[in-house]
Amino acid sequence: MATETPEAPVQTEEALSAKPSGSGFWLKFIAIAGLLIVVMIVQFLMLYFMFGESDPGEIDPKDPTFLAGETLDDTETTEVDISPLFNCTNSLSSGGQAIHVSFNLHVEVPSHLAEPFTEAKKTHKNKIRQTVNTIIRSAAIEDLNDPHLSMVKRQIREEINKILSQSFVTSVIITDYRKMEQ
Repeated sequence: MATETPEAPVQTEEALSAKPSGSGFWLKFIAIAGLLIVVMIVQFLMLYFMFGESDPGEIDPKDPTFLAGETLDDTETTEVDISPLFNCTNSLSSGGQAIHVSFNLHVEVPSHLAEPFTEAKKTHKNKIRQTVNTIIRSAAIEDLNDPHLSMVKRQIREEINKILSQSFVTSVIITDYRKMEQ
């Protein structure tokens, strides 16, 4: 019994050249990279033509009108007293202990807004006092122990500005701060 073994098909040179030789990946990679570069160049040119080139001669740092402009850093401020003395008791921050806090509150407002702020403060004095008391009564012990009282000051500034519907207060100053745990 003779068994025939199938012969392997003979591959011609045409069949070998028709097979992918692995260059398809690199061809796709180069095509995508080229397309990406073209898109980036088009975006750059669009931005350049839309916004243009800035003219360095337009702004003269020695120009008096340029020097007279106000920024938040060089705006003169005035301190305004929010009186009388604040006395609050916070029983939420420390286990079962009550913490008594007393302090004087002052705010800094831009000098040109000092008069409108004083009028607005008179109109909303009780809302301001209630809000400040609420902030102190609900503050965490860490916030009350902070030597700068950063979180408390930030909350007071934000809430006073919210009550007055205008950004009058630029910073908060707390003086005569006393905290007593009972």
